[in-house]
Amino acid sequence: MTTPSLSENTPRGRMYRLEPGGPLLYPSITTVAGARAKDHLQGWYATMASKRALEMFDFLDRNPDRAQAEIARVTRDRWTTQKRIAAAAADHTRTAADFGTLVHAACEIWGRDGQRPGHETLGGIVRDMHTADGAFGEEKDLDALLRRVDQRLDGYGGFLEDYQPEFMEVEQTVVNHSVGYAGTTDAIVRVGGALLSADIKTSKSVRGDYALQGVAVVRAEHLLDDDGTQRDMPELAGAFIVHLPAEGGYRVVPLRTGQAEFDTFCSLRRAWSFVADDCAGDPVPGPKELLVSLLRANGGLSTLP
Repeated sequence: MTTPSLSENTPRGRMYRLEPGGPLLYPSITTVAGARAKDHLQGWYATMASKRALEMFDFLDRNPDRAQAEIARVTRDRWTTQKRIAAAAADHTRTAADFGTLVHAACEIWGRDGQRPGHETLGGIVRDMHTADGAFGEEKDLDALLRRVDQRLDGYGGFLEDYQPEFMEVEQTVVNHSVGYAGTTDAIVRVGGALLSADIKTSKSVRGDYALQGVAVVRAEHLLDDDGTQRDMPELAGAFIVHLPAEGGYRVVPLRTGQAEFDTFCSLRRAWSFVADDCAGDPVPGPKELLVSLLRANGGLSTLP
């Protein structure tokens, strides 16, 4: 499937270990790239929260006989209702991510086996995802879900037919020890004689910041297998996105993966290492202790008790 065995979710994002059972050492490529400010999402968070609140009003309008009981429940437990409204954006993102994971898993099987997975195989993936982390718990119509996946697979089949990629690696983890990160590319393919990193996206659009993920793969130093074996990293000529939109079809979007993009990624990696909580010291009782504390915090008075 699409969750690398050497990675694990942590409070600071997804992390990688270099061998089974080893310590988590490096942040994932997506975790580092995700450190970039996303101020434009604030409006979307508010829109999703207001949409959920209005849906609650619509429910009361459709069910007036339950209005009094619902209003009483909200009054008794305002915090639960607030949390539910505030979680609207996160819930939407999780649902979209689950669907993207399902499509990725289907494309992974196609890339490895050379055959398009059928509904029985797809249904098995859905059941496994639901058992593992509760994915698709709100899905009422499995057939409708699989039809949506089929539409994306139709687009992926068009890409395979038109570009004739030769799959060299599928769901391959890569690592860069010099900078300190690891991540997994959907595929390393040969297209027209060039080796390229290919990532599949089912998002609404292809964002330019995907280039930060692409350049991190291109600049990786080693391939990292699930058993901890490190292999030579082939020289990649670039990276691209296979975009499978909801309306069907596909788009191939090249990514810019030059030095500027890598410098930005490395800056984000350094920013990820910054732990803000460590920068506030303990309260001090007076001016002498304040000055001593500030000197110590900035590397001075290291020999004083």
